[in-house]
Amino acid sequence: MTYYSYSRLATFEDCPLKYKFNYLDRIKREEESIEAFLGSRFHETMEKLYRELQFRVCSLEELLNYYEEQWLKNYHPHILLVKKERSIADYKNLGRRCIEDYYQRYYPFNQGRTLALEKRVLIDLKGEGRYLIQGYIDRIDQLADDTYEIHDYKTSANLPAQSYLDKDRQLALYQIGVQNLWPEASKVKLIWHYVAFDKEMSSRRSPEELERLKEDTISLIEKIENTEEFLPQESALCSWCPYPDLCPRQKHYYQVEKLPVKDYLNDEGVKLVNTFANFELEKKGYEAKIKEIDGELEKLKEAVIKYAAREGVAVIIGSDHKLKISEKQKVSLPSKNSPERKALEEVLRQLHKLKEVSTLDIYALEKIIKEEKWDRTSLEKISDFYKIEAVKTVSLGKNNLNNSSTET
Repeated sequence: MTYYSYSRLATFEDCPLKYKFNYLDRIKREEESIEAFLGSRFHETMEKLYRELQFRVCSLEELLNYYEEQWLKNYHPHILLVKKERSIADYKNLGRRCIEDYYQRYYPFNQGRTLALEKRVLIDLKGEGRYLIQGYIDRIDQLADDTYEIHDYKTSANLPAQSYLDKDRQLALYQIGVQNLWPEASKVKLIWHYVAFDKEMSSRRSPEELERLKEDTISLIEKIENTEEFLPQESALCSWCPYPDLCPRQKHYYQVEKLPVKDYLNDEGVKLVNTFANFELEKKGYEAKIKEIDGELEKLKEAVIKYAAREGVAVIIGSDHKLKISEKQKVSLPSKNSPERKALEEVLRQLHKLKEVSTLDIYALEKIIKEEKWDRTSLEKISDFYKIEAVKTVSLGKNNLNNSSTET
């Protein structure tokens, strides 16, 4: 039985190959990003604060000392620091500031009664034990008016738009879990604490929105389970990926980045790219020259036409060649999607002539097939007329990653 989670679903959407390495192949890595490490230490500190709250209010100094202890206790040599302009100390100090800001904002922490911390919830999306989601809620509070609050701490350096949170899957799924635990929780508020900005953001979900979320999540799970080829998907998140040595889009860089200059330049792959790039640059030089020649030819063409008109001739003789000046009619039609084009199509439709001049848009059909934009019945009816093949292309691009192999 497979238990899905918000992070598991998000990993597949971010990169199917990373999903395969992590959840199917179960390849574990020791690397941990400094951002994730900081987030864990902040969560631990908040858990201590609210667990002690039923007995006493921890002092800020006590919480900061606890944060320092947890930092030292859990720190390990495999912390990944992607942003090279920052230091480990920078992140540690950021965590301290987040704790201080949070403490000052919410002291004496009597906004509601805490019902649970790090609460595990299990959501059966269809009630059949087939689509199961599990998650851990940072904190659940109950207010005096019987509103249940689902709290989530974020140490992210990016503050999302409200529209993003209104569509957030994670806390909305947790709401379903909370209402399964406590059916009387008819009023639920989702709250995110973006502590790096000392900002609280919130959202609510209607029963209709929760039902749509269930359907969408089931569709995503089915897509995952029906996927046969887990392809890599490049994004800004690749810098934080723990599998660069296995990913076909990062593997070669991983192999050569630490080579000394001599070995780096003799690597077969590096030589192939360098040779390819040289030919591409040479080709661009020729293209620029061709463009220049085409410009001169256009000027000459205008001069030829003027000469022929002035002299009343249709053929001009040279030493070894001749130029023939011809005239033909060209039909210019309104551009696609323009108002004039739409008006023309409407006239043709009224004349029952549109089908005679209509052509099949192959690119649009290809997009429909790949993205499954039509219903299954329609796609099945045309399935005999197409096949999906893997086509490989070669293109040249700049290497924006810093090559550390520039020193011997």
